[in-house]
Amino acid sequence: MKRALLAILVFFLWVLPVKAATINLPERVGQGEPFWVEFVSDKNPDSLTVQWLEKTVEYPVDFNGTQSILLSAGLDHKGKYPLSISFDFGDEQIVEEFNVYISAKDYPEQRLTLPESMVTPPQEVIDRIVREREKTVNALNTLSPERYWTTDFVRPASGSVSSPFGVRRFLNDEPRAPHRGVDLRGPEGTPVKAMETGRVILTGDFYFGGKTVILDHGLGFVTVYMHLSEINVNKGEYISKGDLVGLVGMTGRATGPHLHLGVYVLGQAVDPMLLLE
Repeated sequence: MKRALLAILVFFLWVLPVKAATINLPERVGQGEPFWVEFVSDKNPDSLTVQWLEKTVEYPVDFNGTQSILLSAGLDHKGKYPLSISFDFGDEQIVEEFNVYISAKDYPEQRLTLPESMVTPPQEVIDRIVREREKTVNALNTLSPERYWTTDFVRPASGSVSSPFGVRRFLNDEPRAPHRGVDLRGPEGTPVKAMETGRVILTGDFYFGGKTVILDHGLGFVTVYMHLSEINVNKGEYISKGDLVGLVGMTGRATGPHLHLGVYVLGQAVDPMLLLE
């Protein structure tokens, strides 16, 4: 998938003047799309730091010739954004600045009719929702220095997509935030697998998401599994790609059994299917 994403985009080609390194990165990406920055060098730098969308990340230098870094274009961003890449070769530091244009993407609309209690939560649960949202946002912005992932991701459930990423939802004709994940069909009890190796950083039974698991895969790559009928992992546990996370269910705000799968890169939601297909 990485190669497919690289192939359909227009790239900068940049050569470091002394160390003969080449960088491939897109000039333009759509809202909510993941993208790769690829480095090719005949000598590994001592450190590699990337600044993008107000996040600064120091990446492990483990590319013997080639390394790919996963970044994201946020759903809430549009226009030209700076991307800074810093190489420390010990005897010199080289910093290069690029601009990546995030273009508007026309996601479809979805109109749902639900019981009013599912659209407007009762006042007595507002405090609970606020607490749960704070926990979730903190988890989604996790930025750990280890990297547990590669580029070969596992589809957590085999069901087809019932609600795509980015769809603009109207609940009882009232606009809501865009859908920041994909819903995968599946009968209740269907196994849900970890998309990649990582650490369990949050579990819980939340008002909107129901039984939820959030995994940290390192370097700002986080996956979310919602509406589970059963959770089969514990917070703090390390699990491998393809391990059982839980079972498909319809807990929380759900009208039928399905898996809500979310993928976040540096805190920005991206379309999981662009990494899985």
